[in-house]
Amino acid sequence: MPLPRIKEICAQLHLDELWRKIESDPPSRPFKSDGCTGWVNEWQRISIYQAGFLHDLKYWAGYPGEDVARLIADAELLITVARLLHSTAMAEPCFHGVRVGGAEQLNVAFSWGFGRKKSQPAEPMKSGG
Repeated sequence: MPLPRIKEICAQLHLDELWRKIESDPPSRPFKSDGCTGWVNEWQRISIYQAGFLHDLKYWAGYPGEDVARLIADAELLITVARLLHSTAMAEPCFHGVRVGGAEQLNVAFSWGFGRKKSQPAEPMKSGG
């Protein structure tokens, strides 16, 4: 996905801080998302794809070592999925899955910071995401 489209998405969703982070130091790898990696994108005819997409965007832009920013991204995923489904029954297992499966130490294609080379220094995220 090209940066101008990411900028539009961030503007539409008021993710100004996330866009500033991306704009000031774009990740070296192109952004791509499959929605909720390793999880369902729809449950009982309710789409949760957008929640997974935004979570992927935050993971892509993340820097290695940003443990608090990653926790915030995961918590926002939990809250968004719970709101969309009006239930925590799927949101909580989803949260626990990303906490374990998204750890940067696993170094898989969807780990925290997947858009950045591991050699880039960590830059702390201020607040929000």
